[in-house]
Amino acid sequence: MNASSRTASSVFGIAVIWLVFQVTKSVIDVGVVGLAESLTTVGFTLPGGVWVDRYPRSSLLLLANVVRAASMGLLAVDVALYGFQFPVVVAAAVCWSAATEMYRSCNYSYLPELVDTNELSDANGVTRAGTSVIASASSALGGGIIAFAGAVVALAYGTAAFAMAALFALLLVARSTRAVARRSGRHPGMLSDVKAGMSWLLSQRGLLLLSISATVFNFLGGVVFYFLVVYMVQGTGLGAFAFGLATAANVLGAALGSLALGRTSALSRAGAVWVLAAGSIPGGAYLIMGVEPYAWVAIISLFTIGFAQGFAGNTWLTAAQNIVPSEMRGRYFAIDGLLSFVGGPPAIVFGSIFIASIGVLPVYAYVGAALLASSLFFAILKDLWRLDGRPLRAAGVEGASSVPKA
Repeated sequence: MNASSRTASSVFGIAVIWLVFQVTKSVIDVGVVGLAESLTTVGFTLPGGVWVDRYPRSSLLLLANVVRAASMGLLAVDVALYGFQFPVVVAAAVCWSAATEMYRSCNYSYLPELVDTNELSDANGVTRAGTSVIASASSALGGGIIAFAGAVVALAYGTAAFAMAALFALLLVARSTRAVARRSGRHPGMLSDVKAGMSWLLSQRGLLLLSISATVFNFLGGVVFYFLVVYMVQGTGLGAFAFGLATAANVLGAALGSLALGRTSALSRAGAVWVLAAGSIPGGAYLIMGVEPYAWVAIISLFTIGFAQGFAGNTWLTAAQNIVPSEMRGRYFAIDGLLSFVGGPPAIVFGSIFIASIGVLPVYAYVGAALLASSLFFAILKDLWRLDGRPLRAAGVEGASSVPKA
C-alpha cells in the first residue's frame, strides 16, 4: 500500500508542477499551487490527527487513498477534455493535500501496532526505504512519461497507482478486528482533544524543540526545494528528464538513509542526530548547488540531502513512536506536522518572490548558509541535544528522565 501510494504521489508532484510551469512559465503560479497544498495541509492537520485517534485507522487509510485517486483522476480527465485550467489544478492539489495529510498521520500511528518495539526502527527503515526506492524510480519514470507522452498520461498512471493503494487498504479493513471506534463512549469536543495533545507535547521538551527546529528547517528548505524545477530549467538549462533524475536521486538517497538507522545507535542521541542530518548536511548541499550549477552537482547534492533527511526522518519517527502513547499518536503526529509544516506557505511565497527578484542560484546559496547557521543554534539547546529516542526500558534511567511520560 505504501509503495503504491508513494509511487502515485511522486508522479502527481512532478506532473502537476511541470504542467503548471510548462503552460504558464510563471514561478508565481508554481508558488500558488504549492501555497494551496501547504495551506490545506496546515488546516487539515489537527482535525485529521483527532480522527486518527478516534476511528479505525485502516478505514481512514482507505478513505485517504480513494480521495487521492479521485482527485488525480478527475484532473487527468479535465486536462484531456478541456485543456489546462489553473483553478482546476489548484482544486485537485487541495483535495490531494487534505487526503495525504490524513494518510501521513494515520500511517505513522498504525505501524507500531503491527510490529514489536525492538523491530520498529528496522520496520520503519524497510517501509520508508522500500517506498522511497519505488518513488525514486517513479520520479524518473514520471519525468520520462511527461517528456515522451505528456502530463495527462502521467496523471493517469498516478491515478491507477492510488487506486491500487486503496485496494490494499481495503484488504486491511477486511482483516481488521476493530469494527468500532477506537475510543468507546461519547467523544469529547475536538478542541478538547487537541488541547490534551498539546498539553502532552509541552511536557516533552526534547520532542517539542525537535518540532520547532523542523519548522525552521522546513521553512528554509521549502524556499528552494519546491522550486527545484526552476533550478533545473533556469539554473542548469536542462529539461523534464533531468528534473526527474534529480528528484529520483533525492528519493533514492532518502531510502538508503532510512535503512541505515537500524545499524547505528543514533536513537540514543536522537535530537543531536536530527539537527545534524536535517539541518547541517542539507545546508551545505544547497550552498554547493547555488555556487556550482551543474546537473551532476545537483544530482549528487540532492542524493546527499535525501540520505541525510531519510536518516533524520527515521530517527525522529522511531523515537516518537517509542515515546508517544498509542492513544496520543494521531494527535502528536498532527501537532508535530502542524509545527513542521506551518512554515511551508510563507516559504513558498517567499521563495517565489525571492527567486523571481534575484534569481534561483543566489537563493539556493543563501538558503544553504541560513540552514547551516540555524542548525548551529539548535545544536546548543541541551534538551534537544540530550533527547533519547530509545524505548524507555532500553534507554534506562537517563532516557526516562530526558523524556518524561505524560
